[in-house]
Amino acid sequence: MTDKLIATLDKAGVRNISTDLWGIFFEDISYSGDGGLNADLVQNGAFEYSRADNVDWSSYSFWRKIVPEGSFAAFCVRDGDPVAIENPHYASIEIEHAPAALDNTGWDGMVFRAGETYDFSAWLRLQSGVAVPLTVSLRNDDGDSIAETTIDIEHAAWTKCEASLTVPANSDGTGAEPGSVVARQGALRLSFGAEGVVDLDFVTLEPRTTYRGLKHFRPDLVKALADLHPRFMRFPGGCITHGLGMDNMYHWDRTIGPVEHRPHNFNLWGYHQSFRIGYYEYLCLCETIGAKPLPVLPAAVSCQNTSQGPVPVAQEDMPAYIDEVLHLIEFCNGDAETTEWGAKRAAMGHPEPFALEYLGIGNEDLIDDVFKNRFQQIFDAVKAAYPDIVVVGTVGTAPSGPDYEAGWRYAREAGIPIVDEHSYQSSSWWFHNLDHYDHIERKGPKVYLGEYGSWDTQLINGLSEAAFMGRMELNGDVVAMASYAPLFAKNGHHSWDPDLIYFDNERTYLPYSYWVQQMYAATTADTAWPVGVEGATTFRRNLPDGIRLRVEGGARADLNDLVVTTASGARVELGDVQYRGSTMDLPVDLHADSYCIDATVVYYEGKWGIQFVSGDIDGKNHNVTSLGRGHEVKVVRDGTAYALGGTEWSMNDVQPGTTWRMHVEIADRGQSMKLYIDGTLVAEGTETKDEPRRTITVSRSGERGETYVRVVNAMAEPAEVDISRILAALDVSSESAAGATATILTGEDPYAGRAGEESPTSPVKTVVDLTGGVYAAPAWSFSTIVIGD
Repeated sequence: MTDKLIATLDKAGVRNISTDLWGIFFEDISYSGDGGLNADLVQNGAFEYSRADNVDWSSYSFWRKIVPEGSFAAFCVRDGDPVAIENPHYASIEIEHAPAALDNTGWDGMVFRAGETYDFSAWLRLQSGVAVPLTVSLRNDDGDSIAETTIDIEHAAWTKCEASLTVPANSDGTGAEPGSVVARQGALRLSFGAEGVVDLDFVTLEPRTTYRGLKHFRPDLVKALADLHPRFMRFPGGCITHGLGMDNMYHWDRTIGPVEHRPHNFNLWGYHQSFRIGYYEYLCLCETIGAKPLPVLPAAVSCQNTSQGPVPVAQEDMPAYIDEVLHLIEFCNGDAETTEWGAKRAAMGHPEPFALEYLGIGNEDLIDDVFKNRFQQIFDAVKAAYPDIVVVGTVGTAPSGPDYEAGWRYAREAGIPIVDEHSYQSSSWWFHNLDHYDHIERKGPKVYLGEYGSWDTQLINGLSEAAFMGRMELNGDVVAMASYAPLFAKNGHHSWDPDLIYFDNERTYLPYSYWVQQMYAATTADTAWPVGVEGATTFRRNLPDGIRLRVEGGARADLNDLVVTTASGARVELGDVQYRGSTMDLPVDLHADSYCIDATVVYYEGKWGIQFVSGDIDGKNHNVTSLGRGHEVKVVRDGTAYALGGTEWSMNDVQPGTTWRMHVEIADRGQSMKLYIDGTLVAEGTETKDEPRRTITVSRSGERGETYVRVVNAMAEPAEVDISRILAALDVSSESAAGATATILTGEDPYAGRAGEESPTSPVKTVVDLTGGVYAAPAWSFSTIVIGD
């Protein structure tokens, strides 16, 4: 059976839309920086790892000490007279009976390829002894040397030593083919061949191959970014920008200049930051992939999601901090001959300005009076000194709630040009909220949807994003920019799922969402029209009536007088339940369309709260009630949740012993929810029964002379789409209609696709003849049809 749709274009509703709409956002999460984009294969080469990064780490983490039988060596850590006082720790190796060695195992081992040249560097100093030969070798999975060279250590002062090692390759069948992997769990070995005391610091090993000459970046990851055709890149965060407290806050000017003098810091996602890739390198990356830079700086307050809440820069220190912000603009755009920071940029190798247009201030900040005070000072200073710079503000963590509303009020009052919205939702939310930007005020600040994504890596998630992106494009007169998040995740080190690009040490893995982003960005438009669609465009979900109950979350709480009652009067009294942070399934097994949950909750501790999961809890569709720092009611659809309503998840005053009398009403098999706390309604919402799953949007690039018809069919049946009225309204000739092409992303299973893996299917480009005015959209598909003039 094939459903039929008829599409009509409203030519009078034409809109001129942003050509900077589709971009990317990089944050150092899930080992995206060191161990990812950073091409250096050595982990902890500066010996600066510590318990601040991870409670199990120390200065020698990821180094193996090798002392053969009959040898003697002691491996110390010192900080006196270092190479750089910003990173003072270094290894001191006392060799009493040679040989002795250090192996660095990199990030989950080192991958070496046949024919590749690897550039080694280290700072070395001879403390005692005549001269100590240092053999630098690359080791394969069996520990055998596959390339090596020797350096004589004979300098009494710190000296940077460099060497190159090439892994052999043969293309005649007698050895490894060029480019083939010859080690997956390889290591770098430093062997000390004579008695003496040697100091060692800042050890690096980088493959020489680059993407278009961009040094210090892993080339295949950069290519994956370039293939997205991003119009801009936001960096370096994200929560990581303002950090966990003042000592962890990003200061851009500490990430430029000689890498040894860039002070390392812990990463709030649970690892380490060397800043080998700093703001200068990010700017060079933007230039290489053709993306406008959007650097982000803290709004002079730290992250709100800590036990103390946001902490501001002291007012006494604000003038210096504002200078720091202004210096970034000068570093990007200042003349190399006449400005201090322009000269510093030139000294790093880039005399030409970076042509900065956008500057982000803040990220997901709590919109309180202190934030507004600090932001306003920065905003006013930037406007006064650089009126052409477009400042991007922030409106909280979600597309609704107190921070969102307060952020928008302040943005309008202050006249902020663009505000940064964030939205992580289930696929169902995206389909249900296609009109999210349809009625936004056109004369106020523009929108930058800086972080968004559908909660999973399945085909249905990509299709939901494609449908929403079509409406963002239609509203591109007010939605100026958008970027999926997070961008990268290293397999085995996921801090967050889903992500746009997964990778390991050998290759990248591109999920469905990547292809959706690429399909839009490769066809960037400047004009869009509204489209009306007649036919079966919506999906109605068949929800189960089963009722079970699960408690989960990281909190500790007592759940007293816990009762589940159905509308017909069936009742399960669970009594007093002690919850201590481990998921509990409670003995409830009922069937009803409507029910209530009651309990007196005594909350003791746990940053992220407690959740009552109810309904068909082992299926893909059920309900969640959250208590803690905020109170929310959520529905789970297709296995992921979105909020129907609730209070902000900010630092509310929840103390040990806080008690709530909770009453939850769930109706219509979970499509309607109400949460009462102490008799007061605090959260409610009703899900629309019909979910729009088929969309048609039309846009155009005047520069390319191309019209784009985008069709999402997130339904189990194919659709025959009549676009003859669109073609007529746009005066598309029969010749152009006959020569159209379609890029189609489709698959048989909407739930196919797993985190960390390549999508089971990828886009296919084909010629389509539209002279009959009909396009056949496959089931579970997203198509972009390109019609040339």
